[in-house]
Amino acid sequence: MNNVALFVTYTMLNPIVGGAFFRALRLAREMARRGWDPVICNYGPVFYDPKIAASKDTVRFVRLDGGSADEIRKRLEPLKPAVTIMGEGAFKVMEPFYEAAKSLDGPFIVLDQFYNHWLLPHTKGVDLVLMYALASFWRDELMLAPPYEITPPFIDEVTLKPALPVPVELHSRPWITLVAYDDYVRDRGLDLFALVSRPEPVLVAVTRDPRACRDAAVARDIELNRLVALPLQSDPEVFGLFGASRVTMVSNGFIQIMDALAMASPVIALDRGTGAGMTEMNVDPRFRPWVSLQQPQAEQIARIEAWLADSPFSDELRERVSCERYGTSYCANRIEAVYRQMRRPQSRVQAVMHHVARAFAR
Repeated sequence: MNNVALFVTYTMLNPIVGGAFFRALRLAREMARRGWDPVICNYGPVFYDPKIAASKDTVRFVRLDGGSADEIRKRLEPLKPAVTIMGEGAFKVMEPFYEAAKSLDGPFIVLDQFYNHWLLPHTKGVDLVLMYALASFWRDELMLAPPYEITPPFIDEVTLKPALPVPVELHSRPWITLVAYDDYVRDRGLDLFALVSRPEPVLVAVTRDPRACRDAAVARDIELNRLVALPLQSDPEVFGLFGASRVTMVSNGFIQIMDALAMASPVIALDRGTGAGMTEMNVDPRFRPWVSLQQPQAEQIARIEAWLADSPFSDELRERVSCERYGTSYCANRIEAVYRQMRRPQSRVQAVMHHVARAFAR
């Protein structure tokens, strides 16, 4: 029987929030490739996405209900995890799930985002914190003490421009890619594109309902010969679209923003209308030349126009970010290393002491 890698994650529906879930899914698929038995226990709705459909043969999905930490732990224990991975540092609603996951036997690992040095997740009772970041923008400022470690984006495969699902006659024109999981973000992106004064850009819109996207575009007087409306895509296609675009528009989630920057595409981060997602506090000022977040619409339009005329990425920065890849492999390597370390015969006493310490840390 293969060792169980247990992931504890969450999703939301209004608005759609799933960055931590999909990061866990990408890592779960890599763990499955290495012979593990990954189980994703998720609190919240499960929505359709090609990445989920493609994973059902290798990843088990379990829906979690709420409750106290003790009640949740009793539901997780029968899975007998060899290692437990929390999909993100806990906010209020997820605290019982976090405490339940931390109390299980075996290493406890947290996946999170590196916003800056003063917004670090808690480490009490945690063996390893793997933090999503783009080192190219930080240079030598990412010297973090254990258990914190920086991981590059989970970008493994990228579909090249000639193979992307965009008509070949549009390949010579500048692209703006919009990735929108909900209608509110889609409409904000369409509103911005409708106000772009330059006639040559093409909008490549990746949404759940391409027909509804086309209808919403027509309602804004966007010519359909300037729109490519696509259904949700797999990771390689999405990363390829980011890399082929002069500008990327996504919701204000950290992971999508970093993934677009890793593909050397500047980002308009679209508000989701409910307070969900990042604020300026979560994005260090050093990113402002490449990211527009919480700016008025007129300023967003000005940023788009400027980026269409001239990329804010220097050749040097473009080269650096192109090397920030394979975060899934890096994280899987580190998780396996922590697991092996706690399994070593000479470390059994240390492992017992670790479990005793964790019990007092609850």
